[in-house]
Amino acid sequence: MPRIHTGIGTSDSHIKFKFNSTREKVIERAVNAVSYAKSFVQDVEFYAEDAGRTDNEFLAQVCEEVIKAGATVLNIPDTTGYCLPEEYGAKIHYLRTHVKGIENVVLSCHCHNDLGLATANSIAGVINGARQIAVSYTHLRAHETE
Repeated sequence: MPRIHTGIGTSDSHIKFKFNSTREKVIERAVNAVSYAKSFVQDVEFYAEDAGRTDNEFLAQVCEEVIKAGATVLNIPDTTGYCLPEEYGAKIHYLRTHVKGIENVVLSCHCHNDLGLATANSIAGVINGARQIAVSYTHLRAHETE
């Protein structure tokens, strides 16, 4: 089944310095992207870039709005790779318990390995309700030498 993967940065750092925008405009852009993708395919994955540094309450609000717009997968990236497993697991748990409609979508982990915690964080995500893990070889080997 074809899938479109779309998203936007949701941390205050990304909103201010990457987009020179506001939380409200980021939600609007996220909803518009998901709605547009949904006009082409049924399966739409939304990523909240830098979710690891995004305030949980705002992240939950973004997730709820993109679910309403038709997202079928929510990808929760630890873009900077600085979450500890307890923090990342708690973030996934928070979303599972605070986002209306989350039981109808797949929650996905996407953890970077800057501190060598991508695997531990992904496992913490699954323990707390994630059902998909998105990884890449480069994320897991980012700081290894040949």
